[in-house]
Amino acid sequence: MLEQLGSKDFLPHLHTIFTVESAGNTELEMIEVSDQSNQHVEQFSVYFAGPASPWLQQDSYTLQHPQMGTLTLFMGPKGPTGGRMIYEVGFSRLIDRASSSSIVV
Repeated sequence: MLEQLGSKDFLPHLHTIFTVESAGNTELEMIEVSDQSNQHVEQFSVYFAGPASPWLQQDSYTLQHPQMGTLTLFMGPKGPTGGRMIYEVGFSRLIDRASSSSIVV
């Protein structure tokens, strides 16, 4: 399912809470979706904000969301901002023009 998610799937959930159960139920707020796609590559980032300390190391985490369900995402800290730690999850897929579908890279 993750390979089918696009930026448009995340946008309706801006400023909602995702829970990282493996990190003591740490709550992360999705604060931004940034789409840099072009005709050849679907590429976007999803940004989360969480507590400044303790912060999560770069790793794969299973996040729970009331509407999106369970997602396992690889994310890394970008740094602290405004008393919170910011995390980035990046997506990048080649667009297969011949079959009009996306290929996960």
